[in-house]
Amino acid sequence: MNVKELLEALIRQENELYNLHKLGETFATFEKIEFADTFRLMAEEELRHRKTLESMLSEGSLEESEMIDYLDALSLEPVLKDERAEPKSLEELVVEALIREQHAYEMYSKLSKILGGSLGHIFRMMAGEELKHVYRLKIMYEAL
Repeated sequence: MNVKELLEALIRQENELYNLHKLGETFATFEKIEFADTFRLMAEEELRHRKTLESMLSEGSLEESEMIDYLDALSLEPVLKDERAEPKSLEELVVEALIREQHAYEMYSKLSKILGGSLGHIFRMMAGEELKHVYRLKIMYEAL
């Protein structure tokens, strides 16, 4: 795997999370209205993550980074094996999103440790937001 493939996989993951959160917003509108705003906020953050990653891809900002030396050690399987989710209920959606958010948090945490400077900071910030999503989803799950 090269940097381009990694970024493309992360972009797909962020897009899938965005779609899950938008679907969650729709489910919540009919089943648990108090969750709708939280899903909307998480979707907006995933969209921002996707745009950040797309920018990194188009600018080639990771091409010469030290991350290249660590690509094989990143444990990408959870990210690469994620297929399109098709939850049938709000509970299934929350569980699926929770698993994917945890994978995103772990990946961004690893990248933030490998990369220094502003790139490391960007991935640390994204990891923090994914961890907040995990926490919010756990609270939702307990409320179902």
